[in-house]
Amino acid sequence: MYQAEPVCDDIAATLPLEVHLVTFDSHYYTTHQGRKKLKLVQEDVQRLIGVQHGNVIRLYAVKLTLPHSSGAPQLAVLMEQRPQLTLHDLLEDCETLREERASVRISEGVQYICSV
Repeated sequence: MYQAEPVCDDIAATLPLEVHLVTFDSHYYTTHQGRKKLKLVQEDVQRLIGVQHGNVIRLYAVKLTLPHSSGAPQLAVLMEQRPQLTLHDLLEDCETLREERASVRISEGVQYICSV
């Protein structure tokens, strides 16, 4: 994931953006079936670009790079930057889960919010 900025003259019109790069290292994605599946994923993400809602992060572009010789296929997705959200922010907006009754369990780098 990389932070990105649009190239334009109006600084006030710029949005904070992110580029997500996914590299497919598995040999399967160099086969005909694997490339076909990646093209379907690209088409699905392309359809998501049309989704616009205040509660959904907006996608702006998708690009699939399929190298002709050696090299791994790569999918790039340009989207608006995700908001920085803390556990406190989440609990502040939640009526059924109170901060004093919540704990966070981290397992293999993934955080889970549990009610106790």
